[in-house]
Amino acid sequence: MYSSKILEIKTVFKGLQTLYETYLPKADPVLVHDLLLREQENPNVAPFYMVEVFTRPGTNSQAKRDLIFNKTGMIPAIYDKGTHYVANHRLTSEMLEQICKDEDVLEVTGEYTGGIGGWGASHEHRERGHRYQQNEHNYIAAR
Repeated sequence: MYSSKILEIKTVFKGLQTLYETYLPKADPVLVHDLLLREQENPNVAPFYMVEVFTRPGTNSQAKRDLIFNKTGMIPAIYDKGTHYVANHRLTSEMLEQICKDEDVLEVTGEYTGGIGGWGASHEHRERGHRYQQNEHNYIAAR
């Protein structure tokens, strides 16, 4: 049986996860949690992450490449017929929010790298109950 303290931690954590899903529905909750912890530990230095962004099919990959370069100073690798972008760069929670607001973005995930060196794409687009579902012509918010 759980102590009341552990139960309270679990309840608050579940609420935190609900906030992640509500405000950053396209972001991997593990990435959000890790980023927030690192920002709290050292608020003056944005940590380096290998950020992976999955977009809708038919997205203008050159425009997305240019946008990522202009925002981060890094040129992303592009995979999966222009729907998977990977770049190692500093990341803040505000940057993550901006990435998630892009209408072409379906999912954002990533790993902490700690520096400029990285290892390339390592995630697959998760096909589970995503907040955005495809209909005949485009993606719509799931209800």
